[in-house]
Amino acid sequence: MGELIFKGMKVEEIDLTNKLEGQVKLDIEQRASFNVKYTNDNLHCAANLTIDMMEKTAPMDFNFKISATAFLDCEPGMDKKEIHKKAYDEIYPNVRTLITTIMVNAGLPPIVIPKVKMDDSNIKLAGNEQENNGQLYS
Repeated sequence: MGELIFKGMKVEEIDLTNKLEGQVKLDIEQRASFNVKYTNDNLHCAANLTIDMMEKTAPMDFNFKISATAFLDCEPGMDKKEIHKKAYDEIYPNVRTLITTIMVNAGLPPIVIPKVKMDDSNIKLAGNEQENNGQLYS
């Protein structure tokens, strides 16, 4: 088992629509996606977490989306499933804090996203398909 070194994070997208009036109880539906892309030498990776939330009964009145990517260095020979788990553990608290801060500053309740349990059964590794820029693959 190796360790990941967190090198930084970039928020790629933030979108909030809040047309709710007065005191309302939110019934939020949430979708999340997480993927990790690697450099050809497997020594660096980019982990992307995208969260999409909407009010179940009025999705056009309240919806929120954030997409963020963490950049990490990997130790040589690390198992990709282990990298996947550890990368999620690195990015999750940062994205959770961003979401809570944005919600509170927008006059909404502090919404805290649940942490997904990463285990081998819900991690799917793709082949070494090259991305368009030739830098990272999943």
